[in-house]
This record gives sequence, structure tokens and C-alpha cells, in this order.
Amino acid sequence: MQDVKSQENHEKGTMKDNEGIRVKDAKNCLLCGNEGILLYNDLRDPLFSAPGIWALMQCPKCQLFWLNPQPIPDDIGKLYSTYFTHHKPNSDPKLIMGGFRKFVRESILQYSYNYKMDGSNSAIGLIFSRIGFLKEIAGSCVRWIEAIEMGRLLDVGCGDGSFLNRMKQLGWDVMGVEPDGKAVSVAREKFGLEVFHGSLEEAKFSDMQFDAITMNHVIEHVPNPIEQLTECLRVLKPGGKLMVATPNINSLGHHVFGQYWRGLEVPRHITLFSPPALRSCTERVGLNVEDLRTASWSAPWMWAASSFIRRDGILPGGLPKDLSLWMRLQGMAFRIREHGIRGPRESGEVLIMMARR
Repeated sequence: MQDVKSQENHEKGTMKDNEGIRVKDAKNCLLCGNEGILLYNDLRDPLFSAPGIWALMQCPKCQLFWLNPQPIPDDIGKLYSTYFTHHKPNSDPKLIMGGFRKFVRESILQYSYNYKMDGSNSAIGLIFSRIGFLKEIAGSCVRWIEAIEMGRLLDVGCGDGSFLNRMKQLGWDVMGVEPDGKAVSVAREKFGLEVFHGSLEEAKFSDMQFDAITMNHVIEHVPNPIEQLTECLRVLKPGGKLMVATPNINSLGHHVFGQYWRGLEVPRHITLFSPPALRSCTERVGLNVEDLRTASWSAPWMWAASSFIRRDGILPGGLPKDLSLWMRLQGMAFRIREHGIRGPRESGEVLIMMARR
């Protein structure tokens, strides 16, 4: 009963116009229904110049953060008209590409995630798995899912299918869901993948169909994360695993940069999560959270991007370019500070959650 009331309160409001985007007020927490408090006001899109003036609300009780007002579902696409969809680095590419770097990555995948990789060395993997951010970078290539769980995999928000193609080559039976028509065409034509064009709810998969579902920087974009998690529960097989990666609102980056933090990405990020809020949303639908941690591999990139936004007010295209040596050194120092000497803390830039049906 409380869940229904919370959702009704969250969706209340008269439709308004926000510079051509139809919106509704969203002043209440999706989890508890209480009215949130204002965190930031008068925000504009510093990355892709989407229209509108926005605010960010927070619930002191649930530690959930959300966009206010919120675009109606039919107008969300207008926020992506100049967006370089899926051109978001998930790690530092210089650390995972190239001859020796590829060898290190694949050795870690063999040792830590049980994948059979040609030319890799499990002894090297053992050594480099002790370096936390290297293990996280390698793990991100398979979304931290071990080969022993291999079966049918669904990637929600699969983009151009690059990740699914990699997992297919590693032995998974793969399928994707993607709302961007251009990305769907690439996935189908370039990789020959089976990808549904639309949302997870629109796909209407049959019950208990997948062994694993991945959502990499997707859940923060959807209008109602509770509904999406509920749908994940329905289509997962008993014992199936859900992997979610999303920006961590409790990150050191947000603490340092505030409203200029790159992870806010107003207005495309509709809901932002702290670790307790992501756990609450997931457990509310009936999934069991097995692991919830933060990662700092993207800290140098986030440091650079947020620094430019704070300095210039904008970062066209969303990607920092032509970084000076000083900026790179600052980014590396920030990663070390965020990760900690003894291992990752709760202040990493990204939340990584593993849940099971």
C-alpha cells in the first residue's frame, strides 16, 4: 500500500512546459512518498545543450536523489537530440588496450572471472588482480559476471552491441534491448545481434527467460527505476543474476564538485542513487542484493570533466579532450585518494551492484 502511495505522490503534478519539454512536478520521494528537499536549483545541461531549467531534490530519509520537474515519457527523447549515445568511457582505455595492456586485462579475466582467454597467463592475472583498479577495469569488460554463470544474457541499454558481441564470443547466448534506433541498426547489421528496439517493459519477454541481466549506466535514465527492477525480476530465471552500474551520488567527485559533478548529467539522469537507496529499490521488488560496492576506475576522467564544467560552465560533447600533463597527474592523484590505500571505499564514482532472484 505504501509503495502505491509513494508512486502516486511521486507522479502528482500538472503538466507544464519547460522550454519545449513537457514536464510534471516531482517533489516526493519514490521510495517513501515524503516531500524531498532542494539540493540544487536553476540547473541547465552543460554537456549537450538540452533545453530546460531543472532542479535536483533529495530525500534525507532514503538518500534518493531525483530530477524536478521530470519530463513526461513522450518527451524524454527530446533530451537526447544532440546526445552522443553510448559514447561514454567506462574505464581508462589506455589501461585496457594495446599489446601488453590487453595481455594484462585478459590474464585478470582468466584468473578472477574464469574466462578462457587465448595467450593469457593466470599467474600474471593473480598478480594484477591484487591491484584494485586494474581488476575493476578488466571486470568492467564482462560487467563483473563470471564465466561459470554462463547462459542466456540480456543487456538492457545495449547501445551498438559491442559488449554483447564480446560476450557472445566468450560463449554467452546474448540478446539486447535499446531505445536508440541508430544504435539498434549498428548492433544488428555490424554484429548480427538480436536486439529489441524499445524499452525493457515494451519488449514483453516471457517469464524467467534469462540467466543474467546487465544494466550499465541505464537505471539512472529511466522514469521509474522501481518498475524496471520489477521487470528484471520477472524475466530472470530462479537464481539468475542482475548487474547494475550507476553513478554514485555519495562519490568523492560529487562531494568535491557539487553541482558541477559530471555524474549529475542533468536532465538525462532522472534518478541518482546512494548505496542505501539502490539497495532499498532493489530489495523492495524482491531481488536479493549479494554485493554492493563502489569503483574508482573512472575517477581521473570524472575529475577532468567536472573540472572543466566548474571552470567553463559547459563541456560540449561531455568528454574532456587534450588533457595537459598536470590535469592527468591530478586525475591520477584523485583516483588514489578515492580508492584508498587499503582498497575501495564507499566514495567511488560508480556504484556496482550484484543482485539475484
